Amino acid sequence: MAASSSHCCRAAERFCFRAFLVSFGFLLFWFLLTVVAWDWAVGIHGATLGVEEAKMEQFSYDVKIVNYFLMGAFKLAAFLLFLIPWLVLRFSRN
Repeated sequence: MAASSSHCCRAAERFCFRAFLVSFGFLLFWFLLTVVAWDWAVGIHGATLGVEEAKMEQFSYDVKIVNYFLMGAFKLAAFLLFLIPWLVLRFSRN
């Protein structure tokens, strides 16, 4: 019974670590896309939503604020859902 429980905990530990790496990779990709292609992304979103050229500067600022808020929320979720459980599983082994 103990071997099965240990195997299950190690599998959960591996899953949490891999999921954290994938989510952090996604966050890094999101950040790089924000830095490199910001004007392109805002232009596409503005055209999709029908924002006029006169209001595009305010729209760009608003989108940037929302984007950084969502990046922070995603990072917080990755830490809470994957990194902290991985640390608990990793350091609670006998």
